[in-house]
Amino acid sequence: MTANSERTRLIRLVQVGRRSLGLDEETYRELLAQQSGKRSAAELTLQELEKVLAAMKGAGFKPTVKRPVKETTSKRLSPARRTQIKTAEIGVIRAVWITMYRHGLLRDGSETALNHYVERQTVRLNKGIGVAEVAWLSEELAYPVLESLKNWHKREMVEALQAAKRPVPLSRSGARVAGYQAVLAAFEQMQAEVQHG
Repeated sequence: MTANSERTRLIRLVQVGRRSLGLDEETYRELLAQQSGKRSAAELTLQELEKVLAAMKGAGFKPTVKRPVKETTSKRLSPARRTQIKTAEIGVIRAVWITMYRHGLLRDGSETALNHYVERQTVRLNKGIGVAEVAWLSEELAYPVLESLKNWHKREMVEALQAAKRPVPLSRSGARVAGYQAVLAAFEQMQAEVQHG
């Protein structure tokens, strides 16, 4: 398979993943930016497309292999699988969690650990009633949970950059730390340099 046809296949798979996870335009672009620093699948390298797919799989996307018809008639997918994600933020929450684990900022990158985090956060946000599973989050709760997770991830990355005596990206005014995406890009650049030594 040529690199070009492999790239086309991966872009198609990313589009399937986007539909399967029910990601709206902004959430999808955010996921791409988070994994590659770019907001369009057409601009991604093979490696970046693989990274986006890995994040989508971590968020619950299961690419299916086409099987002969006689096999699939006996196995019907339950409708619950399709309606599992109520709000697009859920996919992004899972993607950020997996990214934190890959960055070495979490001891446990499992869905169970994420559910514990979600439950703790929602007790605070939901008048003392915690939501036990990330997939059950409503839109009203998913957004603040996502923001608190991104803030935690950003704090951890800033601490790691400071510990490594690396510059921390600042806002335009230079008065405070830059946004999540800028810090993520600086952190991933540092990790890449460490790996390639």
